Amino acid sequence: MKTVAKINPELEYENAKRLIEQASKKRLDSDNTSSLDSSVDNLITAARVLMEREDRRRGKKRPPKKNNPKGRMKGDSRKESNKLPSERYPDLEVKENLVTPEIIPKCPCCNETMKESGLFDTSEKLETKPQEYYITRSKRPKFNCGNCHGGMVNTPSPTSIVPTSNYGDSLIIDVSLSKYCDLIPMERYAQIAYRNGLEDLPPQSLIGLTHHLANFLTPVYQNIKEEILLSEINLADETPHKMLEGDDTFNWYLWGFFSLHGCYFEAHDTRSGDVAISFLKKSQAKYLVTDGYPGYKRAIKEIKKQLGREIIAVYCNAHAFRYFRDSGDTWKDEVRPVLKLYGEIYDLERQRKEGADKLSPDEQLALRQKMLPLFEQIKKYCEEQVEDAMAESAFKTSLGYFLNHYDGLTVCTKKIDVPLDNNLSEREMRSPVVGRKTWIGTHSKRGAKTGAILFTLVQSCKMNNVNPRNFFPWIVGRIHCGEEVLTPFEYSQLNF
Repeated sequence: MKTVAKINPELEYENAKRLIEQASKKRLDSDNTSSLDSSVDNLITAARVLMEREDRRRGKKRPPKKNNPKGRMKGDSRKESNKLPSERYPDLEVKENLVTPEIIPKCPCCNETMKESGLFDTSEKLETKPQEYYITRSKRPKFNCGNCHGGMVNTPSPTSIVPTSNYGDSLIIDVSLSKYCDLIPMERYAQIAYRNGLEDLPPQSLIGLTHHLANFLTPVYQNIKEEILLSEINLADETPHKMLEGDDTFNWYLWGFFSLHGCYFEAHDTRSGDVAISFLKKSQAKYLVTDGYPGYKRAIKEIKKQLGREIIAVYCNAHAFRYFRDSGDTWKDEVRPVLKLYGEIYDLERQRKEGADKLSPDEQLALRQKMLPLFEQIKKYCEEQVEDAMAESAFKTSLGYFLNHYDGLTVCTKKIDVPLDNNLSEREMRSPVVGRKTWIGTHSKRGAKTGAILFTLVQSCKMNNVNPRNFFPWIVGRIHCGEEVLTPFEYSQLNF
């Protein structure tokens, strides 16, 4: 392939047109035939680059959504659909209701009044009831002295998240999880409450409740951070987080640091690598998995320079794969060999994950090591293509990303605990990103901190298959009792 600077589409078109006219009159000699082929190749290349640039200007094309019909398809098993609700949801309370006829039936044979046989025809339906709101009234006795009548003592108030508030713990938790787990804006929550019979619930007061809960659960937030700092493998990512008012800087960022058992978020007014440096200084990380953002590379260098501690940079193969896949819109033939090899790499990873319970660590590592020859084939192909690849094209960008990050992309073949990609970080970042799109941004620094704390707890629960609506009331009650504060991972290890 030629570089864009050397191609003049109009000149190439005129040259090809002239040669085609000559070909219609006489047989072309070998030089003219070669010149015609070169002009046609140059025209095709120029057209592809121009199309690629136009696509970038218009934005990435979205493929049409697949029309996946819902429900059971012809030939599918009816086993699941035939289950009774009590079999599908064994933990739900079953309220049994005896249904008796208003008129006792008569026998269709002899017309005599019938009696109950002791047999029943049973059916089940899954039901629900709207959210209920209620008020708790605490009556606390007062004590006085029957001897001197000089003193009076009140019974202490029950402990609560906000002792002076009119809102109880269950409402504070529900409001906070509705926003940071279910991603429901406060105005919508107030409308839902109104439809359930609770009028005039002020959204601003509800937002204030989330701040109080975040402050109350700060010890859990700090414990999750310590848990990740002690991990040998850290993953990191960041995403824009708008500060609508409350600060001079509009473009804030939500930073996420992850281990295999927890995630920790911080909101900052910068995307500088200083944030990663500050976190990694306190960590015990030996591996840092990222998407290749230079700020992390700078952080690793600074840690080695300041502390003399080596952190191995691990890069995301999912990003490398997506670079090639996206450039395939224009450079389909060129990227096909790479996509095929990446398909084989991820097939080996799928085999490893599916057999993780049966395979020993050495056997799993052997599967990972089978990836190395595939990575080497991709590297060799990229080295062959990079010199002739069209400058500034998506294909050349994908080649450059793979070659520049090759060492970090292949660390996973040497250590089984190192993930193949940074998908864990991107998956845990998804809820904050969807939330950001729902409520656009935050209105204050306090709101940014509250979001970081509550998203940390909620996403850590999800990572450990813990229901946040079970964990939050449990940990709040534990803090009220002065008991040890546990993280969602530690909670998941308890045998209830």
